[in-house]
Amino acid sequence: MGKFPITSFLEFFTVLFPLGAGILFWNKSTRPMRLLTGLILFGFLCNLFLLLLALQSINNIFLLHLYTIVSYSLIALIFSYWHGSKIAKYMRYSIVLFIIFYFTLLGLGYEELRLPNKYSQTMENMFVAFISLYTLLKVFQGTTNNPVSEDERFWVSLGIFINFPGSIFVCVAIRDTITFNTWQIMSTLTILSYFLYLKGFLCLRK
Repeated sequence: MGKFPITSFLEFFTVLFPLGAGILFWNKSTRPMRLLTGLILFGFLCNLFLLLLALQSINNIFLLHLYTIVSYSLIALIFSYWHGSKIAKYMRYSIVLFIIFYFTLLGLGYEELRLPNKYSQTMENMFVAFISLYTLLKVFQGTTNNPVSEDERFWVSLGIFINFPGSIFVCVAIRDTITFNTWQIMSTLTILSYFLYLKGFLCLRK
C-alpha cells in the first residue's frame, strides 16, 4: 500500500475539527457526546497508524478489525443514552454479542486479520443503519423542546448514518484487498460525517 489517496490525508486533518470541538465543549457535553469524542479520538489514532504503516508498505488491515470492535461498542453506548431503558439494555447487551460474533468468525476462518473484515463490518453497519434512522425518527417526532437544527442527536445520528451504513456497499464489494478507489469512497464519507459531528458539538454552545 505504497500509494495513499489524497482523501485519506484530508480525513486525517479534518478530524481535528470535531475532535477539537469535543475537547473544547467537554465540560458542557453529555455522556454520549463525550463518548463521541472518544470515538473520534480513537479513529484519529487508528488513521495515524494506518497512514504510517501504509507509507512503509506494511499490511495495516488488522487495525480495521480493531476499529470495528471499538467503534461498534462506543456507538451502541452513545445511542443507548438517547433511548428508553429497555432499548438501552438491548443495545448494551449487543456489544457482548457482537464481540462473540466477531471472534467466532475469526475462529472459524471467515475473518482473517490480514484481510478486510467484511462480515463483521457489514453487520456493524446494518445495526448502525437501523438505530441511527430510529434515532432520527425520534428527533423529528419532537421528544425535546429544541428545534431539530439545535439538537445534537440529529447531527450526530446523521453523521453516523452517513459514515457507517453509507459504506455497506463498499464492504460488500471488497474481496481480498481494499482498492485505492475504496479508500477514497470511505474517506470521503468519513470527512462528511466529521463536519456533521462538528455541528453536533456546536449545539452545546448554548
